[in-house]
Amino acid sequence: MINLYYEESYWGGKMNGPHKVVYNLIKSLQQESIEFAVNEEKYEHNFLVQYDHAAHLKHSKIELDTCIIGPQVWLFDAYGRFLIDHQDYYKKIIAPSQWVKDKFISKFNLPKNKISIWPVGIELLNTKKEIEFDCLIYFKRRTSYELKVVQDFLNSIGLTYKVLSYGNYPNDELENLCSKCRFSILINGTESQGIAVQEIMSTNTPLFVWDITEWNDQGEEYKVPATSIPYWSDECGKVFYSGDDIEVAFSEFYAKIDQYNPRRYIENNLSLKVSANKLLEIIND
Repeated sequence: MINLYYEESYWGGKMNGPHKVVYNLIKSLQQESIEFAVNEEKYEHNFLVQYDHAAHLKHSKIELDTCIIGPQVWLFDAYGRFLIDHQDYYKKIIAPSQWVKDKFISKFNLPKNKISIWPVGIELLNTKKEIEFDCLIYFKRRTSYELKVVQDFLNSIGLTYKVLSYGNYPNDELENLCSKCRFSILINGTESQGIAVQEIMSTNTPLFVWDITEWNDQGEEYKVPATSIPYWSDECGKVFYSGDDIEVAFSEFYAKIDQYNPRRYIENNLSLKVSANKLLEIIND
C-alpha cells in the first residue's frame, strides 16, 4: 500500500545513516506484512524517504495529497525552500524526533499540522553478553578534550574500556563490542534520531551519556535546543552535561547499573512493529 522512493546509488558498501533508515523501514514493513513498492507508482500512498534534486523530480509525478516526505529532508537549500513555499503540494513532512520538529516550526515557520514525528524502527538484537571489558565509549562529533576527560576518569577508577569512533568501524562491530561490555558512555553530537545509540540500547547495555543542549551546525541564526538522545527514559541510564559532574553522576549511575533496562524501552517505543504502526497512522491520518 506504500510506494517508497529513495536513491540506492547514494550508498557505498558500508552501512550509513540514510541507508539504515531505508533498510530498517523495509524490514519493518516486511515483518508487519505491509505491502510496498520501491521507486514505482503501484499503490495509493507515496513516501519520499529522501528529498533532494532527484526526489524533487519524482515529486512532480506522484499524487501530491498522498505524499509524505522525509525524514531525510534538508530545508536549507532550494529544494527545501520549495517545500516551505508549497505546503499544499504534499501531505506531511516527517521529522525523526521532537527537537527536529520544533526546529522546522521555529526556524522555517512550518505549521504543526504539516509535520509528523516518525522514527524508523530498531531491530531488537539478540546479543549474548560475555563480558571482556567494562565500558564501550561511543564517540561521535565531539572534541578530543572531552574524550580525554572520560578516558582519564575511567583510568583513575580502574575501569577498562574500548573506544568506537563514528564512521571508523565495520557494520557488525557495534553489536560485537556491546556483547563484551558492561555499559557504554556516549560522547556524542546531536542526533536527529540516533539509530546507533538505539542499537546499543537494544543490546540492553546501560548508557552513561554526556549530553549536549543545542544544535548550531548552521550558525547562530538557526541554533535550537537539541540533544544527543532524542529518545530516552530513566530506565536507559543516566545523563550529565559537564565534565565537572562526571564523578558524582557516574557514582549514581554505577550504583544502579543492574537496574537499567534500555532494551525494554526500545521494545516499547522504537521496535520495528511500533515504527510500522506509527507510519500507518501518519499515512491514514
